[in-house]
Amino acid sequence: MTILPPHHIQKQTGNILVLFCIGFLAMLGTAAMALDGGHLLLNKSRLQLLVDAAALSGASELDQGGNQDDARQAVVDIIAENLTFAEFSEIADTLDLSAADIYSESVTQQLFVEFSERPDPFMPTASATATYIRVGVTGISLDNFLAQVLGLNKQISASAVSGPSTALVECYSNLVPMVVCGANNDPSDNFGLPIGQLQLLKISSNTSSPIGPGNFQLVRLEGASGAADVRKAMAGEDYNGEQCFTADPTAADGQIDTEPGNSVGPVAQGLNTRMGEWQGGQINNIEHPRDLNTCEGEHIPLDADDNLDTTSEQYANAYRYNEYLTDTATADSNAAVCSDVNHNGDIVAPDPARVERRILQILVGDCDGQSNGADQLGYFGSACFFMTQAVQQKGTDAYVIGEYIESCNSEGVPSGNAADNAGPYKLVLYHAGKTDA
Repeated sequence: MTILPPHHIQKQTGNILVLFCIGFLAMLGTAAMALDGGHLLLNKSRLQLLVDAAALSGASELDQGGNQDDARQAVVDIIAENLTFAEFSEIADTLDLSAADIYSESVTQQLFVEFSERPDPFMPTASATATYIRVGVTGISLDNFLAQVLGLNKQISASAVSGPSTALVECYSNLVPMVVCGANNDPSDNFGLPIGQLQLLKISSNTSSPIGPGNFQLVRLEGASGAADVRKAMAGEDYNGEQCFTADPTAADGQIDTEPGNSVGPVAQGLNTRMGEWQGGQINNIEHPRDLNTCEGEHIPLDADDNLDTTSEQYANAYRYNEYLTDTATADSNAAVCSDVNHNGDIVAPDPARVERRILQILVGDCDGQSNGADQLGYFGSACFFMTQAVQQKGTDAYVIGEYIESCNSEGVPSGNAADNAGPYKLVLYHAGKTDA
C-alpha cells in the first residue's frame, strides 16, 4: 500500500468544496425552474383566460351594435370583474385599471384593445365596420422565488382575437328521416308551427301530400340505402355520420332531399323501438333502447279526409308531452304505471332504457309549390316532436303522430370559407398570433 505524503493530501482538500458549489448551483437552478417555471406557466394560463374572456366580451358588444368605445368598456368591465377572484390576485397587483381610457387604443400602459376588418391578417383600424377585436395585456410582473437568486425576473403577456365566425353550417347527428312543412324559416317563431298541437309527421297512404304525390314526408339522408337504413335511422342510428345543411337556398346543402315511397314496415319497426317493441332485422334493445316512459293512449283514428280525427275520444285522451314529463319525473319504482287510467304502458328505470327517446328531431322544410314526389325542399331548420304513440301498421299503411314541442338546436359548425354567403354565425376566438408585446 502506498501512503501519500502530507503535502499531497493538503492539495486535494479544496476539490470537495468546488464540487459542492457546482452541485448546489445546479440543484438551485433545477429547483428554480420547477418552482418558478410552474408558477409562471400557471399565471400565463390565467392571463390567457382573462384576455380570452375580454376579447369575447368586446366582440359580443360589437355584435350587438355597440361601437369601439363600448367594446373597450366591455373589455375593461370583464377584466375588472375577473380580477376580484382570488386566482387572479397576483395579476391584479400589477394590472391597474383605475385610469383606464376607453377612448384610446392604449387603454392603460399594459392593456391595449385594437379592431380589424378581418381576423387574419389582423390590421388595426378605426373603421366603425370593423367586427374583430384584439385584446392584449403586457408586462405583468410575477413574484419571484428562487429565480431572484439567479438574477431572473418573471413577466408574462397574452393576447386574444375574437369576432364572428364564417357562416354556420347546421349539422345534426340524430335526425329522424322525416320532414314537416314550415310556414316560415324563423326558429324563434317555431317555423309557424303551433306548440302543443298533434300532427301527422308521416302521412297515411290516402292522405294528399303537401310535398307531392307518392311522397309520405320521408327524407333521403346522405348515405342511406334501402329499408335497413331507414329502419336503423328511425330507431336512432346515424346515416353515414352528421347531416349538414345551410340556410342558403341556392346552395346544394340548402336543400332537403325527399324520399318517395311509403316504407311502412321499416318506419314502424324503427320508431317502435322507442316504445319497447323490437321487430325486424338488426334492431335490439341494447343498441336501440326503449324510452323510460312508454305510456300512450288508444290509437288516434283519421277522419274522412285522412287527417287526424280531432273530434274523437282517442284524440282527447292522447298521451301528451306534459304528462310524459310529469309521469317520468315522479315515477318512484322500477315499473311505475301511467298516471291516467286511459293510458297503457309503464315507466322503468334506466339501463338499458333512456329518457327522451320519444323526442324526435325532424327537419322543417319549405313545401310551397311542390308537386313532384322526388322534390328537393328548401331547408328551414329542425323541430322537436314528442312521439305520441307507437306506430300501427295496417297492411301497406302506417302514419306517425307527434306533438310539436319546440324548434331544435343544431351543432353550428363554421363553414371555414371566408368568401361564403351571409348566414348564421357564432362568436369565436382566433389564434392571436404574435403581439407587439
